[in-house]
Amino acid sequence: MQRRKLGKTNEDVSILGLGGFHLVEISTKDAVWLVNRYLDEGGNYVEVAPLYGNGESEIKIGKVMKNRREECLLASKCHLREEDKAIELLDESLMRLRTDHLDLWFMHAVNTYEDWARVNSPRGALRAAERAKKEGKIRYIAISGHRPEVLIDAIKDYPFDAVMGVINYYDKFNFPLIEDVLIPLAKEKNMGIIAMKALADGFLWKSAENAFRYTLSLPVTTVVVG
Repeated sequence: MQRRKLGKTNEDVSILGLGGFHLVEISTKDAVWLVNRYLDEGGNYVEVAPLYGNGESEIKIGKVMKNRREECLLASKCHLREEDKAIELLDESLMRLRTDHLDLWFMHAVNTYEDWARVNSPRGALRAAERAKKEGKIRYIAISGHRPEVLIDAIKDYPFDAVMGVINYYDKFNFPLIEDVLIPLAKEKNMGIIAMKALADGFLWKSAENAFRYTLSLPVTTVVVG
C-alpha cells in the first residue's frame, strides 16, 4: 500500500488508515480478522477512541496489538478536557490496547472555541499530553475536530504533530475553510494531515472511488476509514 510522510514526524503512513468507530457493530472475531487483514495488506495506521463503545473498540484492537504492535502506528484519543482525568483515560486506553505507548494521542472532538480553551488551559488535557510524551506513553500529540475554524485557531496556537479534520469534496463547498486555510496552514507548519469522512458520512457512497481519489489528491497523509 502506498505511503506518505506524516509531516514533521517523518513517519511513513499508509494512505488508507483503519478507524475503530464501527468495530463496535461487529463481533470480536470479525473485528480481529479485519484488523489483521488490514495489516496483512500493508496498512499501518490504526486509530480508535475510548468513546467508541465505551472502550469496546480498544479492547478488540488490543487483541491484535498484543502480537502485532510493532507493525503499525497506533492512535487513540482523549475526549476529556482536564489534565488529571485525561491521564487516567490514557492509562485505561493503554491497558485495553495492550501496549505501553501510543504513537499518536488526539485531543478528540475539539469542536468549539470553549473546547479549545479548556484543552489548552494550565490544567487542561494538553498538559496531560505533554506530560505523557515526556514519560514515553505517547510519541506525538494531535488534534481532531469537525469545525475547521476551531482547528485553524488551535494549530495557530500550538505546534501539534498532526491534525485531523473532515475532508471530502462535498464539504469543500459547505466549509471552504478546510481547503482554503486549514490544509495550507497545517502544511506550512509541517503537521501531518489526516482526513476523516471522505464519504461525507456515507453521502458519497455511490461514488466512493472518486471520493477517495479526490481526498487523496490533496496534501493529506492518510484517509481514515471506519
